[in-house]
Amino acid sequence: MEAIKRQAAQELGARLRIIRKSQKMSLQEVEKKSLGHWKAVVIGSYERADRALSVGKLAELLHFYQVPISSCFSMPSTGKVEIRELILDLHKFRNMGEEVAPAQRYISAITTKRQDWNGQILSLRKSDLETLAILFETSELALYEQFDKWGVLIHPQLKE
Repeated sequence: MEAIKRQAAQELGARLRIIRKSQKMSLQEVEKKSLGHWKAVVIGSYERADRALSVGKLAELLHFYQVPISSCFSMPSTGKVEIRELILDLHKFRNMGEEVAPAQRYISAITTKRQDWNGQILSLRKSDLETLAILFETSELALYEQFDKWGVLIHPQLKE
């Protein structure tokens, strides 16, 4: 049971870190922007799962970040479709405009981190899709379907 609690705390902490970093804030910037209400050391300990985080504190922190509480929890899967591979046409994606704004910085960071400079396509990993689903405040499957509607997928492969 303790292992399950620890894993849940680590997953929550990782999501909190993603949320903070998506807003381009360091731990020190969180402390400064919150006028000291959220201490950098405390936020860091929540993100590392070294410190317990109550539901009330979580709600308060997410209110500070201006994101819904649902952004910290996975959307339930329908169990019918599993996404095996996701390849984005970056040229089409870049021309989308405001509707894909939540993902622009993240995708740029992925290409930089992977040193993928061809700029034409990007293969997303499961963890990338999970993060993008958080940014779009939706499930992974719903985001996949939205990408398909937008026409930015290349060779979509689903396992049914």
